[in-house]
Amino acid sequence: MKQPPRPRRSRAFPPQEPASAPESAPEDDRRGAAEVVEAPQASVEDNSRTASASMRGEESGSEREAHFSTGARASRIRRGSEARDERTARRERNRELRRSRREAAARPTSGDLLRRPIGQSDAATVLGSSDESATADLSERRKERQLAQRRLVLTRIATVSVACVVVAALVWGIFFSPLFALDTSKVSIDGLGEDGATTSEVQAAIEPFASTPLPRLSTSKVSAAIGQVRLVREAQVERTWPRGLKITVRPRQAVLAVKEGNAWSLVDDQGVSLSTSPSIPEGMAPTTLPAGDERSRAAGEVAAIWAAMGDELRSQITMITHDGQTVSMTLSNSRTLNWGVASENDLKAKVAQVLISQRQARTYDVSSPVHPVTS
Repeated sequence: MKQPPRPRRSRAFPPQEPASAPESAPEDDRRGAAEVVEAPQASVEDNSRTASASMRGEESGSEREAHFSTGARASRIRRGSEARDERTARRERNRELRRSRREAAARPTSGDLLRRPIGQSDAATVLGSSDESATADLSERRKERQLAQRRLVLTRIATVSVACVVVAALVWGIFFSPLFALDTSKVSIDGLGEDGATTSEVQAAIEPFASTPLPRLSTSKVSAAIGQVRLVREAQVERTWPRGLKITVRPRQAVLAVKEGNAWSLVDDQGVSLSTSPSIPEGMAPTTLPAGDERSRAAGEVAAIWAAMGDELRSQITMITHDGQTVSMTLSNSRTLNWGVASENDLKAKVAQVLISQRQARTYDVSSPVHPVTS
């Protein structure tokens, strides 16, 4: 009896455990063959049923093998896809890690940011990407920068405050404290010699400036106050640190003798009367000066004329009169010398000396020294 065909096995996917199902077909075949031997009288119909059953068993085994082969292929495809996905994810993680390391190495420190401030628009590029971690890192960097800037501002404010306090202390110590205040006992006065009265007047003039710090003391005001002393013509004031003054006085010198009643007032070239004398001191010019504002100018002009004359001409003069405009002189033997205005004094003095020595006249006029006149 013809055996039913065996199911073909797949070369790519050999059957494994599910092969137990197809073995039922041979068992059925053997059982059918035995039934045919033992019962030769079975009908053709029974054989047909047996063949059909065998064919159905073969078909069911093929279907089970095909189904198993498809499941195994799908399982291997799924495992391969999972492996590829895992390798791809691992490469992505490695790539992200390398990128993070590069960004961390290229990211500037807080000190670099302070030395080279950047704009807010460039902060994201310098500090990292725009994801949540980069945003948090950027916020932290901003806080650090703000803290550093605040600390720098506070340091500057503290430095300026300390400097202001130091400057204020120095200003107070130099300009307002008694450390450099004027001490009148440490004031030296030169130029007055043995004139104790004038020295006392100078010290009294300085007294209002006592206890004034030297840096705030005006030397010009001190000089002006000393100049109010009658016998002081000029005073030069210098500071001697820490609390003294050096005063050099130029006293007035009498050069004119002005007739005032029965006495003579001794006057300097500014018309200031220094003292009185019953007679004309030797070397002084007997003078009559105008009153009022012209007195000082007239005294100066007469003093200049007297200084331009020689001793021989001076010995012949008994009076010099200044009326505020011109000068005239009375000579011995009741002669007159018209000087005119106080100009070209040296030339006029020489011409007058020659005329008086060479000509006998009552009047000599040298107001125009180039064309002198006698009469």
